[in-house]
Amino acid sequence: MSSQQRLTNVFSSSSIIRAFQIDASHQNNSVVHYLSEKCLKRNFEKNIKQYVPRFNVYFLKRTFFHSTIWNASNKLDFTVKDQSELNDESDLCEKKKLVKVAILGLPNAGKSTLVNKLIHRSVCPTSSKVHTTMHKAEAIYTKNDTQIVFMDTPGLVVPKEIKSYKLSEAFKNDPKDAVTEADVIGIVQDVTNVYTRHKIDDYVLDYIKNKREDTELLIILNKVDRLKKKTALLEITRILTNKEDYPKFDDVFMVSALNGDGVDDLRNYLLDSAKVSNWKYDKKFYSNQSIETIMEETVRAKLMDMLPYEMPYKIKIITDHFDFGDDGSINAFVTLNCPRENYIKILLKGKVKCLAFYVQKELRHAFRTTVIVRINVQCIKS
Repeated sequence: MSSQQRLTNVFSSSSIIRAFQIDASHQNNSVVHYLSEKCLKRNFEKNIKQYVPRFNVYFLKRTFFHSTIWNASNKLDFTVKDQSELNDESDLCEKKKLVKVAILGLPNAGKSTLVNKLIHRSVCPTSSKVHTTMHKAEAIYTKNDTQIVFMDTPGLVVPKEIKSYKLSEAFKNDPKDAVTEADVIGIVQDVTNVYTRHKIDDYVLDYIKNKREDTELLIILNKVDRLKKKTALLEITRILTNKEDYPKFDDVFMVSALNGDGVDDLRNYLLDSAKVSNWKYDKKFYSNQSIETIMEETVRAKLMDMLPYEMPYKIKIITDHFDFGDDGSINAFVTLNCPRENYIKILLKGKVKCLAFYVQKELRHAFRTTVIVRINVQCIKS
C-alpha cells in the first residue's frame, strides 16, 4: 500500500494515525514496520509504575510496593518456562537501548502537551499562553529494555524577541544544546496556524544546522483534531517535504497531542529508533525536575490560563513546604508573591480555589498519587 493510499484510508476512518514516508525506498519498509508494530503490540507486558527522580520520595516506592510485586510475579509465571528462556531473557535485558529526542517548535505549538502524552504523565507545564516552558526539561519514558529521554525546550524565538520581552538566555541556549545532544529531532508544527504551518522559519533551520549527521529529523504536524479540512494536511506535507532549501526529513507524523491521536505510533517509532547504550536515568525516573519545580511550574501554568495579560508572568511562586502522608499522598503549601495589591483582590475572588483544584488534578496525573495543595497569597512590593 502506498503512502498516499494509507493517508487516504486514515482520512476516511476519521482517525489521523500517522503520516506517509518521504522517499519511495522508505515506504515499503514503513508498511512492514507498521504491521510488525501492530502484531507485537499485543505482546507487550504492562510496565511497572515509574517514580519521581528524587532521593526522598520513598513514599512512591512504598505506595506501589504491592502492585510492583504483583506485576513481577505475574511476569515470572508468564515468561519463565524453562531455564534456557530465562537465560535468553536475561541476556536481552543486559542490552539496554537509549534514544534522546529533542522536541522543537514555535511557542504554543503543543510541544509540552505532546511530551506529557508520550510519557503518560503531566510533568511539563502546559497552558494556552506562549512561553509557558521557560527552560529545558527532560521527561523519561522507559519500556522493557528501552529508554526514551525527551528534551522539552522553550518555544523558538528570534534574538530581538528575547530582548523585547526580557526572556532568559535559556530561550536561546537550551534548544541549541538539545539539538546537539539529540539522536532524533522532532519539529512540531501547529497545523491550525494558517500563517506558519506551511513553512519553517529561518531561525528554526539555523538551530537544526547544529545537529549531528546521524541525527534523524521528523516533522510532527500537531492539532490535527482541530483542522476541519483534513485534506489540507496533504498540501502542508507536500510543501514542507519538497522545498529545496529545507533539510530532508526522515518521517512525517500527524498527531493530536491533546486527545492522543497518532501519539502511540510516534512513541513506537522512537522506541524502534533506540540504539544499544546505557540508560541516562534509572528506570524509576520520569523527570529530571524536582518535586518543587514540577509543582511551581504547574501552578504558574494554571495561573497563565486564569489571569489576563502580563499578570501571571509577574507573580513569584514559592513552595513553602511539602510532606508525605502515610498513604503516600503529598501535602503542599504554596505562596504566591504578588507585586501589587490589586492582584490579590483578583485572586481572592474565587480564583484561588479554582487554581488549587486544577493544580491538584494536574499533579495527581504527574505523581500518580493524591495531592493536596494549599495556596497562600501575599503582596511583596519591590
